[in-house]
Amino acid sequence: MEVVVTCEFRFYRTPDQKVWTSSAFLYHFWQRYLATFKKVIVVARIQDVDAPQQSWHLSSGLDVTFVGLPYYVGFAGLLRNFRKIRKTINAVVTPQRAVIYRVPSQSAMLASFGIAAKQGFALEVVGDPLDVFNTGITNGPLDKILGWVSYTGLRYMARNALAACYVTKEYLQRRYPVSNGALSVGCSDIELPAASYVTQARGFNTPGKQLVFVGSFSQMYKGPDLLIHAISYLKKQGQAYNVTMLGGGIFLQEMQALAKKLECSELIHFAGEVEHADVIQYLDNADAFVMPSRTEGLPRALIEAMARGLPCIASNVGGIPELLDNATVVENNNWSQLAQKIHGLLSSPESMSQASMRNLEYAKLYELELLAKKRGDFYQSYFDLKSKYS
Repeated sequence: MEVVVTCEFRFYRTPDQKVWTSSAFLYHFWQRYLATFKKVIVVARIQDVDAPQQSWHLSSGLDVTFVGLPYYVGFAGLLRNFRKIRKTINAVVTPQRAVIYRVPSQSAMLASFGIAAKQGFALEVVGDPLDVFNTGITNGPLDKILGWVSYTGLRYMARNALAACYVTKEYLQRRYPVSNGALSVGCSDIELPAASYVTQARGFNTPGKQLVFVGSFSQMYKGPDLLIHAISYLKKQGQAYNVTMLGGGIFLQEMQALAKKLECSELIHFAGEVEHADVIQYLDNADAFVMPSRTEGLPRALIEAMARGLPCIASNVGGIPELLDNATVVENNNWSQLAQKIHGLLSSPESMSQASMRNLEYAKLYELELLAKKRGDFYQSYFDLKSKYS
């Protein structure tokens, strides 16, 4: 059986019909589906280009093909291409194929109200659209409308799915439950290879001073402004902490200006975009990891930091409270509490050592082989359900 997988990521296609990615969803990602299905057909936004950039990676390959949606950007682009998106997805979704919607996804939601809704689909729920819109996309009243529409749409999809796999243990399941009798599985989308883990927890003998932040500056979801405010506040209290911020995007210069305005720019190093292979070095050089996100599903960056034995502080959004204990979880959008948590943790070598031990052990739940088996069992169970579906 072939499987159709929808994806909100944007890809690039060269004249030889090869499809490329600038970061996520490399070809090996699709192998998880090929262990159960004979072919993967990815439906996603694709932009045609003359040649790939040197940093791009192949996403298409043997038994992995792509069907392109219009390369729209933003809500206005979605509306302009509404009919074409729906027509394209309905054409590729047939009774003979399995269908897995990676959600939240506006294009998948459009399809779920059409012919594709009758084909016995499954969901992979990797985030919460309500939280995303609550953080502000258009920065206007439209956010509340789009948030409600997305929330209602995903709940509808979950109720009509044959099966759903959630990246969280409980959070997303409670908000977007499947109907009684449908298959529901909690399995992170993250798979960490053995090399991602340190062999033993860290032991701290002195207070910590060096923080690290990893996140895109393309949106303000990751809360870099909250961390800058917290560092500025701590400086004024006579408590200086250094931060290395990894990531790039349109808000990077604005955050640099904010650090200067708050008179803490000498404490914050903006490293820009960093290759994933180099992120580990930054993690290993830090005393703690900070993630003051305004919205998350189950963040890979946080789990990777935990796997390096780093003490971590993060906000109480999405699945983060499933990863950390209350002592290191911060109220969303509360930079003053973030400052208190940073100082409280880093001023105590004993607390830092305990957090390192706890985080490393918990991160082992996300080892590649363990999750690959659990996810493979989900795909096989959905395959069996789809085979009986009529």
